[in-house]
Amino acid sequence: MLGLIFISVPLYFRFAGNQRNEQMIQEFQKIVEEKEHEEEQEEDGQEAPEAALSEEDAATLAKAEVIGLIEIEKLDIKYAVLEGADSYDLSCGIGHIPDTAGIGESGNCVLAGHRGSRYGTYFKYLNQLEEGDVIKLTDKEGEQFFYEVESMEVVGPYDNSVKDQGEDTILTLLTCENNGTMRLIVKCSVLENLSAYE
Repeated sequence: MLGLIFISVPLYFRFAGNQRNEQMIQEFQKIVEEKEHEEEQEEDGQEAPEAALSEEDAATLAKAEVIGLIEIEKLDIKYAVLEGADSYDLSCGIGHIPDTAGIGESGNCVLAGHRGSRYGTYFKYLNQLEEGDVIKLTDKEGEQFFYEVESMEVVGPYDNSVKDQGEDTILTLLTCENNGTMRLIVKCSVLENLSAYE
């Protein structure tokens, strides 16, 4: 009986984490679709009706501000991107570090994720990325941005240079390394020409 409990508890947390992430992704996609529909109606000269969120949907989005989606095909991951990187945000999905560039904006957009947890894999296999691998981000407007991995390095836990801003549009992915004593940093540049990827 005790053995069954030890086995079932981690499975429950993983299931709950996956369910929460799926719900946030679905609600995010619903909002994006509603915005696109409103824009189409406005272009046709129709007045767009106000989109109504259910109480459950509104509560989900109120707890965690979902600002986008991250997809890394090579690692078979798709997670909601939340504004903020506190313990709650990182238990739900991937966190956007405040005071860094937004998705697709000029500057350095920094996203942090756990190196796996009881709620999901998150950035557990980030070290398997290689130069040239592609990361896809989708913002609240439904616009998609593709970034290409350029480099990977391990830095100290208090190295704030990972958040440095500039004029170039870049993406920095951040997770733990060496049992949380260091940080693994993956630097990516935005892909202007997608013909090679598509």
